[in-house]
Amino acid sequence: MNPEIVEAQQNVAIQIPEQNQNKIPEQIPEQNVADSVRLKLESIPLSTTAQCSIYRVRERFRKISEFAHSPEMISIGPFHRATPSLAAMEDHKLRYAKALLSRTTPAGRNKLEECVACLENIEAEARKCYSEPISLNKKDFIEMMLIDGLFMIELFTKKASERILIERGDPIFSKIWGSSSIARDLILLENQLPMVVLESLFNVLELNKGEPGDVSLNILALRFLDPLMPRGTSLIESSLSSHQGKHILDLLSKTFLPPKVGNDEEKSWKSIPNVTELKRAGVKFVKSSTNGSFLNIKFKDGVLEIPPVIIQDQTDTLLRNFIASEQCCDGDVTCMASYAFLMDSLIDTAQDVAVLRKQGIIINYLGGDEDVASLFNKLCSEVSVANFYYSKLCDDVNTYYNTRWHGWGAAFRRDYLSSPWKFVSLVGAIILLILTFLATMFAILSYNYQIKHGNQASPPSHKS
Repeated sequence: MNPEIVEAQQNVAIQIPEQNQNKIPEQIPEQNVADSVRLKLESIPLSTTAQCSIYRVRERFRKISEFAHSPEMISIGPFHRATPSLAAMEDHKLRYAKALLSRTTPAGRNKLEECVACLENIEAEARKCYSEPISLNKKDFIEMMLIDGLFMIELFTKKASERILIERGDPIFSKIWGSSSIARDLILLENQLPMVVLESLFNVLELNKGEPGDVSLNILALRFLDPLMPRGTSLIESSLSSHQGKHILDLLSKTFLPPKVGNDEEKSWKSIPNVTELKRAGVKFVKSSTNGSFLNIKFKDGVLEIPPVIIQDQTDTLLRNFIASEQCCDGDVTCMASYAFLMDSLIDTAQDVAVLRKQGIIINYLGGDEDVASLFNKLCSEVSVANFYYSKLCDDVNTYYNTRWHGWGAAFRRDYLSSPWKFVSLVGAIILLILTFLATMFAILSYNYQIKHGNQASPPSHKS
């Protein structure tokens, strides 16, 4: 063997270091560690900004219902921007944005540049609306806000135009399921644009001047989302002007907030018997006025007044995102979660749903009564309520339920007054009882009379 090769092999063997698992790694200068941590601390604010309103849904909610929190057709905002299955809608967004700019740009003006300049002024404010830092650079972030915002505004405007602005072969409105699927994606907490972005673009484009219906952005959004709502939107449009939503989902949530009740003390959740048990105890279920919020439930003198609510395919998704938004926010408003807990208490089986449906309280477009019961029974999983809105109502219901004579009265009405024949039988039995009583009284009086007067009429006896 070549002596040079042998020598090289020997040299290589000598250079192999001895393995030592306990070897202490090279020390990092203490100053470098401090600088690294200091930079991280400086980049984190002391508290989350009050402007933050668009959150990632908590993992425990996503595990329960992935579908209810994930868009299936379109991405709005940064959280689902890179999802491959949603990429097909990007070209349609651009088409809608182009149509809107073409229709609203007068001669001699460049609305596109005006929109970009407007968004540049509010970029920092828009970023603060998200619960986590957005990694997009300035150009990409503004471009995303611009295209998504123009798309949403054009979408709402087309719907309000009563098909005047909808072209033949429109990729969304020409399909039966198109607009409803898009509407469903627009109510997801993770799929929101800050309302300040939409309002700024709406004002730059001057869409409140001359567009179909000449209405506000809030009304346009609500009318587009009408098929998903648990109440008819025409009933609450009049109150929309007073609501300032942070995004579309927040706007919808605020339109349904019921009146404030009681004091500001924290109220814990309290369960009540289900519909069937309450009915046996004499509680009456009445459909309340269709005006106002579907959350405005009242109880007085044994009558539970519940506004009618529409249950359909997207109700579960809508309520879950309402609740997720409440659970993420720092505020004490938990009306949607409170409603879910109350309905879960009232509804245990399809029989409970049937009672409410027959009273016009539940309008079921979902399927069978079992489906509605299942929806409410699963809605509260992993949900917590720090301030239960219906605490006093539940106290009043339980007090009424636990009063024994209410149950006796209900049993009497059920057993003897539930049909005309039972009522006739009851009246006959009462009359028979009265006649029997009178006959007995007459017999007793007659007997006493005979005894008394018989003794007086008998002559005294004489011994012979």
